[in-house]
Amino acid sequence: MRTISVITAVHNGGHHYIGDAYESLREQKLPDDWQWQWCVQEDGTTGIPANSLPDDPRIMFGTGLRARIAVTRTHALTRATGDLIRTLDADDVLLPGALERDIETLERVPWCVSACVDLHEDGSTAPGPYDPAGGPVEPGRFYREVMEDRLSVQATTFAAHRRLVLALGGWQALSGAETVALLLAAEAVAPGEFVAEPSILYRKHPHQTTASDHYWEPAEAATRIAAIMQRTSILRELGWKWR
Repeated sequence: MRTISVITAVHNGGHHYIGDAYESLREQKLPDDWQWQWCVQEDGTTGIPANSLPDDPRIMFGTGLRARIAVTRTHALTRATGDLIRTLDADDVLLPGALERDIETLERVPWCVSACVDLHEDGSTAPGPYDPAGGPVEPGRFYREVMEDRLSVQATTFAAHRRLVLALGGWQALSGAETVALLLAAEAVAPGEFVAEPSILYRKHPHQTTASDHYWEPAEAATRIAAIMQRTSILRELGWKWR
């Protein structure tokens, strides 16, 4: 059996929807020779989020010192055994066929991202307003979009070959936008695709990290983007390519 490892970071207090995430993962239909593994890492050492998880041998739960989501994801990556990696936020829901489409796409390219549907508190949904066309991503497209502050995709849908993620150092150690950082790094060294069929319900609620005013404090946000663009620019200049 081949494995796709799903990476989820969670913290005590941010685990209230993780049961929904599990149910959506449990209901995924994979090709006959594939299975999933869920690497859940707490940003902290309380162990409390684990109480919301079922007794399923496919779940690998770990804890660690508080360090925010980028470091937490990278710690979870150490337990991943799959050929492929898929990110999933603890408050989001995978849509039917999401992992199967990732697997099929990653047979052709080293990484992909996909469309998503916003899930609002009142239960209403709305598609992403700026989704690109499905298929191969034009080289440098997402880099240019971030430069212009108009990224057209939710980078939390990122999936890739595990060896590529490891070669890039996992998720860049930032206070946020770590999935954007990994997406741009992957784009700099390897071709990718956009999957037009939505893969997640992206839950919008007042307690999510990006809903905090402090998260968008101008100096903080500018520092994150500067760090992302510096690393990506160097990768692009060096010309190293994934084989």
